[in-house]
Amino acid sequence: MTDTPAGAPSARVQLPFYVWPLALLVGVLVAAGSLGYAPGGRLNVLWLWLLWAGLPLLGSLVSVAFLLWGRDRPWLFRWRHQRLHWYPNRTQRWHMLWLLQAFWLWLGAGILLGFLVLLLFTDLAFGWSSTLLSGEHTLLSILETSARPWENLWPAAVPDSGLMEATRYRRIDPEATATERAGDWWPFLMASLLCYNLLPRALLAGLSYGRWWRLARAARAPSVTAPPMTPVRAGTETPLKETPLHAWEAAVTADWELESHVSGPQFGRASWEDDKRALDELLVAAPERLLWRVSANRSPVGEMADLIERARQNDVVEQGLLALTDRQTQTERHLASWRRFAQQHQLTWVTP
Repeated sequence: MTDTPAGAPSARVQLPFYVWPLALLVGVLVAAGSLGYAPGGRLNVLWLWLLWAGLPLLGSLVSVAFLLWGRDRPWLFRWRHQRLHWYPNRTQRWHMLWLLQAFWLWLGAGILLGFLVLLLFTDLAFGWSSTLLSGEHTLLSILETSARPWENLWPAAVPDSGLMEATRYRRIDPEATATERAGDWWPFLMASLLCYNLLPRALLAGLSYGRWWRLARAARAPSVTAPPMTPVRAGTETPLKETPLHAWEAAVTADWELESHVSGPQFGRASWEDDKRALDELLVAAPERLLWRVSANRSPVGEMADLIERARQNDVVEQGLLALTDRQTQTERHLASWRRFAQQHQLTWVTP
């Protein structure tokens, strides 16, 4: 993982090549470990479903929530108000999401591979038990509902009342050792693994990869539709313009992630929609100059770059950047990072 300034289109999260076979191996080990026999001699099919399908499905739903509402900065970079020195921009976040989905997809493939191997070379006996449920009817309705996606394609993978009754395990039941239908649960587990684990991960991996690829391509493509007098977009190398602070006394100010600020709206501490709405309200007065005040000890972020570009598209002629320093500020690290950010996004460097 490289510490690249926000807005750099070529920044990517690099993973070593052995991560993918390692994920496959971990999946095989998960399958082998979860299919190890309990002292009672039965594999708990409910526990296997939760581990192989239920929890992965929950993780996929969380990823879907990120796809729909994940415009804010990831929680890892906001947790307990801690600030890391590397912030992924929008393109990098989609690339990270694709890598995460690909990892879970390989792990799920490892579980499937391990399950197939154990089905081929061992005699697996499944069962179910519950302390709270006195009968199998409630559980059967739940399992039948979960099996509806494949009930027409694979009827054998849909549990029925006969299977539920024959495979219920009771410790004090003298006939609890009957295993005539103990192996008939494997189609249901296989279909659940495919439908609720591998399929959602494959879809999410494809969507996130496509989104990342389009954003990366758009970031690398030169702008051909801008009029001749339009300011140069972020990413173009131009000399950094510097002006003193007193030249910006009449400019509209905006604070980014400042612990305390004197005037002007505060950005970077609310959601993306709130920041965008606050910027639109600020731009109603059609200011020609906008001064961004930041803490020099923080790192540049992609969200701020997006707001800068949004202000530029709303006819803000010039935008300045004032980095506020303190005793902890490192000139060769903090200020250099912000100067690089200002150069990339065509900002005027304001000196106090």
